[in-house]
Amino acid sequence: MLFKICNAIKRLLRKEGKFVGKDENGNSYYESSEGKRWVIYSSVSEPTTVPPEWHIWLHYTDDAVPINSKKRKLKHIPNLTGTKDAYYPNQKVKNYYERWNPNN
Repeated sequence: MLFKICNAIKRLLRKEGKFVGKDENGNSYYESSEGKRWVIYSSVSEPTTVPPEWHIWLHYTDDAVPINSKKRKLKHIPNLTGTKDAYYPNQKVKNYYERWNPNN
């Protein structure tokens, strides 16, 4: 039931807005005639999958629609917290400082 409702909302949003572009993650971007902008995520609604250039466009920082032909030096990586690929700092170092003894 929830799946059908989500698909109906996606169809409505696509109908109401003009398709602007798609990023390398498969997210689709739209703009209404009133100037409102939104993203329809390709799979899970995860805002960290939005690349920086599309984030800038979504938040009205720049009106230029990003072109996907630009090659970045580093590939955009979504937030990996809570996954097996999450970053964990070096756990081997336990004492960062020496304890102070007031009797010495």
